[in-house]
Amino acid sequence: MRLPAWSAAAALALAATVVPGTNAAAAQPGGQVPACPGGSVCFYTGSDFGGSSWEWTANSGYHDLPEALHDHVGSFVANTDGCLVNWQPKETRLVHNGDYRINYTTDFGGRVDGVGATC
Repeated sequence: MRLPAWSAAAALALAATVVPGTNAAAAQPGGQVPACPGGSVCFYTGSDFGGSSWEWTANSGYHDLPEALHDHVGSFVANTDGCLVNWQPKETRLVHNGDYRINYTTDFGGRVDGVGATC
């Protein structure tokens, strides 16, 4: 029995539907997660890195999020480790260098009050 020959394009198309990957391709047109300076976490009010943004640096210690982001982080990019904090009730989420979320409002982004280097 002869097996069908697959073109490289067909094999790649099949692999793309079967093999899970990151959601970076859905992040922005062109499939790019926005740059965030080293040692920082960049927060956005909108999903897909839209809206207004704010940068937290790990060496600045704990900070409450600005009013526009308090309980309303739509997306983020982490270029360092950090800890997201909700105070009432107290909950924390670790973020690590390389983490990002394109739609975080319906998750913990809807409860985040602040960010610090450790939990």
